[in-house]
Amino acid sequence: MGNVMAKRSGVRRSRGAAKPLKPVGTGMQNGDRGQPSDSVEVAARAELILEGSADGILAIDSERRILAFNTALESLTGWSRDEVIGKRCFEVLGLEDDQGANLCQTRCPLLGEMTGPSSLDGIITTKDDRRRDVALRYSLPPSGREASLPVVVNVRDMGRLARAEALNSSLLAITSHELQTPISIIKAYASTLARPDVKWDEETIKDKLHAIEEESDRLSVLVSRLLYSSRIDSDTILLNRLVLDLPKEVHRVAERLTGPSETHQVEIDFPTDFPPVYADPEKIGDVLTNLLENAVKFSPEGGRIIVRGDISGDEVLITVTDEGIGIAPQEWELIFNRFYRADDARVRSTQGIGLGLHICKATVEGHGGRIWAHSGPGKGACFSFTLPVAGEE
Repeated sequence: MGNVMAKRSGVRRSRGAAKPLKPVGTGMQNGDRGQPSDSVEVAARAELILEGSADGILAIDSERRILAFNTALESLTGWSRDEVIGKRCFEVLGLEDDQGANLCQTRCPLLGEMTGPSSLDGIITTKDDRRRDVALRYSLPPSGREASLPVVVNVRDMGRLARAEALNSSLLAITSHELQTPISIIKAYASTLARPDVKWDEETIKDKLHAIEEESDRLSVLVSRLLYSSRIDSDTILLNRLVLDLPKEVHRVAERLTGPSETHQVEIDFPTDFPPVYADPEKIGDVLTNLLENAVKFSPEGGRIIVRGDISGDEVLITVTDEGIGIAPQEWELIFNRFYRADDARVRSTQGIGLGLHICKATVEGHGGRIWAHSGPGKGACFSFTLPVAGEE
């Protein structure tokens, strides 16, 4: 089978438990007749709004002590609400300008006699010492209202907006380049073959037509991925699930991608009792194709590519490992984002627009599985994904 090596091992099962979801309660309590009181209902609605916001929100008193701290702000700052409730907001956020001046002690709206909406932009430092550009919007009580009323502060991650704008610009540039390249090659070869003043020999014609076919296939894959990505966004992915022999599918994809290669050797290792899965053969084939293509593409010096299967309860685990350039830990999650490409010259120099892994993630999760990556720079990449075992019909 060329450079594809199969290995059948004995029964191997790994054990693991899914991480439980964090419950979110409303804090509602029933009154004497089983109906929530007005005050409790208002509090419950306020909590739902607080937790449903995509922006960070905190409430502080007149002494700038933190009274409430929502989930989005926990994610933005790295601090949990249990750690910050009762602390002064400037001890947690420490807002500074780009020169390092402390804005909390000089320009905080609560230090003056201001009322109504107010704003302040600056930089905060997270719990793990990362700096984030943010915009703070204060809702101060109107003049004459009770001083005990809390001040609500909206904390928006401006870096996220800047990254989104940069992503859009990058997307246009990358997509234009990736589309233009095959189109230019196809046009050049077609124009060459169509020249009336030259009579090409059969071998030259075959070579040019083969190049046109390859570039047409590349263009087709690119357009298909763009269309598939749009279907992911609109939640219109349809799966044609069948009972699938995954080891057989791995062999098929590996032989097609690496059979002719003299620098890469694929080793396939599945237990003898590996169960079938209930999945869409075409979509899972695309996932395997993408992972193995990446393993080859980002292992320019060649080496081993290992595809291993394990059984874990009612699901199977597939792992694809290579000996290539690896992935920095801070990018293990980012690489699954749409159009994301690692900030590495070796990655940027390869073809692609950053859709493959995004599609893999959507496909695997659509089957009820999970996918993740781990490795280190220069240590090779390791991608793992799970799929449910096919139930008995």
